[in-house]
Amino acid sequence: MIGLADSREMKAIDSYSIDTVGIPSMVLMERAAYAVALKIRSVLEHTHGDKNCGVHKGRESTQRSRDSRGGFQVIAVCGSGNNGGDGLAAVRILYTMGYKVSWYMAGDMSRATEQTRQQIAILKNLGIGPCSYPQDLMEAEVLVDALFGIGLTRPVSGHFAEVIDTMNRSAALVCAVDMPSGVSADNGQAPGSAVQADFTVTFGKLKPGLVLYPGAGLAGQVSVENIGFAPEAADIVEIHTFAYEMADISALLPARRAYSNKGSYGRVLVIAGSPTMAGACYFSAGAAYRCGCGLVRVFTVRENHDVILEKLPEAVLSIYDPQQMDAAEAMLKEALSWADSVVLGPGLSTDVYAGRLVAYTLKNCRVPMVIDADGLNLLAKEPKLWELVPGGAVLTPHIGEMSRLTGRKAEALTSDIIGACRDFAREHHVVCALKDARTVISDGTQTWINLSGNDGMATGGSGDVLSGIIGAFLAGGLAPLRAASLGCFVHGCAGDAARSVKGAYGLLASDIIQYLSNVLR
Repeated sequence: MIGLADSREMKAIDSYSIDTVGIPSMVLMERAAYAVALKIRSVLEHTHGDKNCGVHKGRESTQRSRDSRGGFQVIAVCGSGNNGGDGLAAVRILYTMGYKVSWYMAGDMSRATEQTRQQIAILKNLGIGPCSYPQDLMEAEVLVDALFGIGLTRPVSGHFAEVIDTMNRSAALVCAVDMPSGVSADNGQAPGSAVQADFTVTFGKLKPGLVLYPGAGLAGQVSVENIGFAPEAADIVEIHTFAYEMADISALLPARRAYSNKGSYGRVLVIAGSPTMAGACYFSAGAAYRCGCGLVRVFTVRENHDVILEKLPEAVLSIYDPQQMDAAEAMLKEALSWADSVVLGPGLSTDVYAGRLVAYTLKNCRVPMVIDADGLNLLAKEPKLWELVPGGAVLTPHIGEMSRLTGRKAEALTSDIIGACRDFAREHHVVCALKDARTVISDGTQTWINLSGNDGMATGGSGDVLSGIIGAFLAGGLAPLRAASLGCFVHGCAGDAARSVKGAYGLLASDIIQYLSNVLR
């Protein structure tokens, strides 16, 4: 499990380590600088040993001349804050390793921190002078981006924007210190100029802005380095954002027992499908079975009878006639009493009969529920249905559906996807899994960012598969936030496993279902 700290939380961890524990700020700076220097040395050695190294992206590879000491040309591009001090110390350490180094102060020296002033004094004592002009940066083999770190509070413009543009036009490798300058540590947005880094060395904790787009694309390869913050600081500060790792899956899955039967692992009711959307039923139900639930019941229109029996003969099938809704509701009442969890909405349509089914389910369901696809579209269409949504229900909107649910433009949602997800969950007392290139899951207090998955999963039916996974985890006894967050991670891991074999272009929703077995063992 990974904890992600935003700028406020990271500054609090830093302050606690310095002010309460008593770790000198210069000690933390030296350790940060040493981590950056080691990474740069490693990347340079690897890059020049292998010209096809995956770190250097999108720039013309050049072999700069070395001076008499045999070093590469490394220039730190610095602001006046402590991030600039980290960069200055890093090039000084690289100098002791035999590299030719320099530095450029882009910030206002009259506002420099005491630690940054000390680092400049040390460099001058060693005879390491600064570059005079931004154009000098074009001659570097490596540029160390130490302008802002996590301290960015407004869009980058003016002189700083010109410096960043010069860095981005350079053929040099760019190493960002803590964050690529211009990128928000909190949400990954880059409203002004931003550095395109080849790799980023961040300290203490991963930052949301390094995994959310566009920040994730600007950061390059990210490494998280322990520079000596007090270990208990993260607990005292109370980090609220997390992500899963592969090892978490087996630790958190509902337990399997030797003495058990199909009734031991939960029953999922999938209320889905319409006359032209048979696949949604199959994807959701098939995924639920692949995730370990004992029984899956598909409640769908009669037109889907043959498809479900052929594609998923393991399913219990309940079919209804939309023209006979009294009988359908009687059948649904019995199905709801049977279920341990409910998946409501995939491929259901927004016709009148579907709205009646959704209203009946919301009013009468007494077990954990996932609301997806047309279930969400009907909530947007009929706001009075919100009065029936049970607390703790899991809603899985993509950005377009979220826009319809909230009346907010998609651009506003993606500009602060964590805040949008968290606020929506808190307002409606639900768990929200807001699907995007990085899905964010929140109950209004704790937030998870899903780091698995790939662009090949942007295909029809992928969301239906996710709803079935979450439904299975709910039926297995996981709490709604855990079921939704772990479900998103497992879904992405299965997609990654499928892509490794199938490739991105030909990836289908059914492939994700197939490869769930590779992830859940």
